[in-house]
Amino acid sequence: MSVKIQYSEIYTIIDLTKIKRKEILLKMNAEIISIGNEILCGRIIDTNANYIIKKLEEINLYIRHVSAVGDDDEELVASLKEAYHRSQVIITTGGLGPTEDDITFQSIAKAFNLKLIKHPEAEEHMIKILNRIKIDISKSNLKQAYLPEGSRCIINSYGTAPAMILEKDNRIIIALPGVPLEMKNLMTKEIIPFLCQKFPNVQHRQSRIIRLSGLGESTVNEKIKDFIHKNEHLNIGIYANPEDIQIQLNALGKTSQEATAISDEATEHLKNLLGDFIFGFDQQSLEEVIGNMLKKRNFTLAVAESCTGGMLGEMITSIPGSSDYFKGGIISYDGEIKEKLLGVPRETMIKYGQVSEQVARAMAQGVRKKCLSDIGISITGIAGPGGGSKEKPVGLVYIALADEQQTIVQEHQLRRDRQTIRLRSARRALNMLRLHLINIEIINS
Repeated sequence: MSVKIQYSEIYTIIDLTKIKRKEILLKMNAEIISIGNEILCGRIIDTNANYIIKKLEEINLYIRHVSAVGDDDEELVASLKEAYHRSQVIITTGGLGPTEDDITFQSIAKAFNLKLIKHPEAEEHMIKILNRIKIDISKSNLKQAYLPEGSRCIINSYGTAPAMILEKDNRIIIALPGVPLEMKNLMTKEIIPFLCQKFPNVQHRQSRIIRLSGLGESTVNEKIKDFIHKNEHLNIGIYANPEDIQIQLNALGKTSQEATAISDEATEHLKNLLGDFIFGFDQQSLEEVIGNMLKKRNFTLAVAESCTGGMLGEMITSIPGSSDYFKGGIISYDGEIKEKLLGVPRETMIKYGQVSEQVARAMAQGVRKKCLSDIGISITGIAGPGGGSKEKPVGLVYIALADEQQTIVQEHQLRRDRQTIRLRSARRALNMLRLHLINIEIINS
């Protein structure tokens, strides 16, 4: 049996409720300013802003703006003033250390015409830590204890630099250290509880990712758009990765329990609309789901790869415990290897070509027999950029699955660059296996 499969080739990001998002969120905006020349020079990746965004989204704060500023007083003061006019919560990260380029507290004071005031508890904490690790205390260390007047000093249990919360004219300015461990600890234990207490009517958010394979995002959009328009209290976005379409579902409630209940109900509706195209949720990968399915049925698997060059086997074995079901794989890039190791007849390759339904079929059957597995999967194709022809263009891929009952072959015409074609081929092979296992379960039930 041979089947031609067509998928959507469009890769975009769709937020179907973008227009209505502001209607369901509280009118409270947050802004993040990351500080440091090392960010602008590319020496480090700014993971702090990403973490802060995720924590703020948990309490349904709308992120209005994210920016990075170097260690320049004038630029930082200007950024703080701009943020003050457009956002109600401003969070800075970085620039709280003892060196000359650590200017965050000074710039905040300058931006809002405030004096720097010494906080004895911050100085005491700093001296205690520096004495413990036997570092001489200098004036540059002590400057960390001077915070803008009117601010609340928050002791940093993982470092010497304190954090700060300043409330001014219905605005909240928060300064956090740039060291990720210190920032995360303070954000979780101090800042989020403070914001929840400050804004008791803030809605709780329950987020869930629904993951699909076998559909393009435009098709997913068509299938669920009516559901989205009927549920304006939900925030839903569709995001596309190669062969892994993700629906980001955000449910809001007065309590976390209410948000969870709304999310669960919405998930059930989407499961009814999308059926077996859904392979997992949140961080579940396709290879993890398939591994669990194989173990549940006590099936073993072997793979024969040509154009993917071992990528499929690598995906399968990335899951701990895959030795329970994965017998092995053969990378049969050359025709001679296909013939000698997999038993693909030479005349078949001469007559139909190595990239053909017939060769894919023989490869899957051969690797199943060679590795003594219940299921054999093969991939053969033209990944490019060269090697294609009018009859067999770049991106033509055949995937075969053989078990003791039958051998199924699918033909795919993929696009994009070489690496993406290889990746999509391997993931389509995994999804083909997943659907095959589902069908077996249906037949046997």
